[in-house]
Parts: sequence; structure tokens; C-alpha cells
Amino acid sequence: MSRQDLLLILVVILLGCEEPADYSLNTLDQDLLVVEGMITNERKPHAVRLSRPIKELNDDPEPVSGATVTVIVDNQITVFNEFPANSGFYFSDTVQAVVNKIYTLYINYQDREYTATANMVPVTPLKPLRYSLVDEDKNLYKINFQDSDEPSIKEYWISWGHLPQFEGIPLQETIARTFHYSLSTIDVNQAFKPDKEEILFPAGSYVLRRKFSLSDDHQAFLRTFLSETEWRGSVFDVQMGNVHTNLSEGAIGYFAVSTVVADTTLILP
Repeated sequence: MSRQDLLLILVVILLGCEEPADYSLNTLDQDLLVVEGMITNERKPHAVRLSRPIKELNDDPEPVSGATVTVIVDNQITVFNEFPANSGFYFSDTVQAVVNKIYTLYINYQDREYTATANMVPVTPLKPLRYSLVDEDKNLYKINFQDSDEPSIKEYWISWGHLPQFEGIPLQETIARTFHYSLSTIDVNQAFKPDKEEILFPAGSYVLRRKFSLSDDHQAFLRTFLSETEWRGSVFDVQMGNVHTNLSEGAIGYFAVSTVVADTTLILP
């Protein structure tokens, strides 16, 4: 019997042993409010999102509608109104945060109160964007990510749909978004985290960067959040646990106040 025949028989046996398997999350029916909110030094409306924890992978969060949401600083109250109705998204009028102030988030929902406090720290200007050619035949580039001198989050939006060769291609196929985190301490699972998918883009693309400052408490939230998400999958995974929060009992998530700087770079050959 030839080697090819043996391989064919082995493949048939392995395929014949396959059985369907259903996986479900081991979740508890907890009465928790999930809070996602940030205000910055950008003069614009800001948002707070309220929802319930998901119970199945890839589920859409159930919105929490009809809450009272306000942010208080120096006895000044900013009201966040839900829009659109029943969406769980609450927006302020145009406001602008400043450093050296304590901001208090107050939420009232179904006669229960939830609070969080946060402060904003400064951030240094962005360094020039570094990128390199990785595919000369297709003229494709990648970003060379750099850690910041201070704790920060960098958000990258990359767009190439305006180029003539991509005319008629859906927008979602010509735009990409990614984040890069710089934290003041190094965790083992951070150092050995799984690789991210590399984003390649053509010359002529635009890269919009936004850099967010991080307070010590905001860093603590991100460290535990990333340990449960992007940093999982290495041989140095830590035991799963609860993500840090600055919200009062009955709520999870985080309310942040951050300084933001931004720039836009044209990718030149």
C-alpha cells in the first residue's frame, strides 16, 4: 500500500470521528449595569452608554433606557439625554473637560443610584508617525507602533477609500481602526501577548491618530481589561478575574476623563 493511500485512509478516519459540539457561556443572571463613558478636553458633545452584560458570545448588549445621567464638577451639573430613544446612549451638550478637576458621574435607574469619580491628567504631543514599506510589488505599508513616554492610549483610523483604484469598493473594506496601549508597568502576559493582525495599506492613505492620557486608576482598569481580552492566549495567561472599575456597587465598566491630542498623516511613498 502506498503512502498516499495510507494518508487518505487516515483523513477519512479522522473526519468520520467528528461530532458537533455546542458551547455556551457559564454565566450568572446578575442584575448589573454596564457603564461606558468618557469625557475629554475636546469641545464637543460626549456620550455615556448604559447596557446589561451579555450572556452569549457575539450577543448585542441589551440597552438600558430611561435612566437619569449627569456629570457634576464644581457644583455645575451637565445632563446627558438619551438619543435615540431606547438606545442606551446618553449625550451631553457641548462641554469641555479640564485638568485638576474631579468629575462625578451620577446615574439613577429604577430608583437605584450609581456613581463614579475620575480626574484628567495632561498628555504630551504626538511624535511623528513612523511607517515602513512591507510589500514593494503591491506598494503596501504598515505602521511602526511606538510606546509613549507616559501612560496613554493611541487610536488609529486608517483610510484609503478616496484613492482611484478603490472607487466603488464598500467603505468598510477601505478603512481600519486599531488601538495601541502604553502602560507604566509591564505584565508578563502583556510582554508575551498574542500578535495582532497586521494592517496593511497603500501609499496615499490617511492615518488619523488620537492620543488619550491615562490616570493611575484608568490604567488599573485597562490592565485588568486587557488581561481578560487582548492579552489572553499566551502561555503566561493569568487566572481570570473581575475587571477593575471606579463605579459604585451594582455597576461595572469605567467612567474616564482624558486629555486628547490628535493629528493626521498622509502616507507618502
